[in-house]
Amino acid sequence: MEVAGIHRLFARSKMLCNVKYAHYIGDGDAKVFPKLISDPPYEDVSITKIEDVNHFSKKMLHRLQKIAESLKKNNIDGKLGIRGSGRMIKKMMINFKHYYRLAIVRNKTNLDDMVRAVWAIWKHKPSSNSEPHHEWCSPSYCGYLQALEKGEEYDHTPHSLPLKIMKAIRSAFEELAHPDTLKRVRNGGSQNANESFHSILWSLAPKNRYSTGVMIDLCAAMAVSFYNDGYQSIIPVLAELTGNTGFFTRVGMKRLDERRIYYEHKRKRKAVQKSKQNEEASDSLSDRMSVDDNRDDQLDDSYIPGAY
Repeated sequence: MEVAGIHRLFARSKMLCNVKYAHYIGDGDAKVFPKLISDPPYEDVSITKIEDVNHFSKKMLHRLQKIAESLKKNNIDGKLGIRGSGRMIKKMMINFKHYYRLAIVRNKTNLDDMVRAVWAIWKHKPSSNSEPHHEWCSPSYCGYLQALEKGEEYDHTPHSLPLKIMKAIRSAFEELAHPDTLKRVRNGGSQNANESFHSILWSLAPKNRYSTGVMIDLCAAMAVSFYNDGYQSIIPVLAELTGNTGFFTRVGMKRLDERRIYYEHKRKRKAVQKSKQNEEASDSLSDRMSVDDNRDDQLDDSYIPGAY
């Protein structure tokens, strides 16, 4: 269904909107892009797929987990495997995924800078007080360079990983920092806006319940109105259909819009407070990140001061 739907969107774009789509952002699906290549909707346009950054960055986590599993019986730096306290724990793997995503997002228009930023992660983590390697780091996130600018001393010990551990995971960086790999996310974006719209649509027409085509069309039109202009945008439509709208209908729609705005402001306010708390904590704990191991949606779009 997804393959047929996307191909239809491409095929009718010229007739309906007088445009041709040359790129599309997609996740790791294996059927949509081959369909667009084997049955091209346009005669003179070659379609290019851009990977979704959020899905793509999970490759780093998956590669690290795979390496950790394959090396769990190998003696590395005096212990079996790469896991353990002061080594590659689960939270550290999630942090690496977070850093990898940010390296892509902050350099998505320049492939060379993107490659350099990803390798900067690998060079930064095994750095020690006697052998710092921060020549590719940025002062925006690197505590060592920030301390250097202030003329202060910097201790690598709290967050540094053993060099042998970093060498063990080097193959993941060789693959994921390769230009041929990263060019798939150059100028990339996210499908989050689509997912947010879909959540509104499926709340009106749940997937686990059958709906006719007419009902899906109606729910899709309502979802577009709610998503772009709020719930009160449906009031003129109801007035035209019924001749008038009641007092409680208008009050109810207004309250739904106010609640939506309230929770969005509350979310942003918590994000600001969380950032301030991280800045205060970074003075004493330079390698702490407020990320739940089981909640990827808590990862924000900025480096946490002192955590890198």
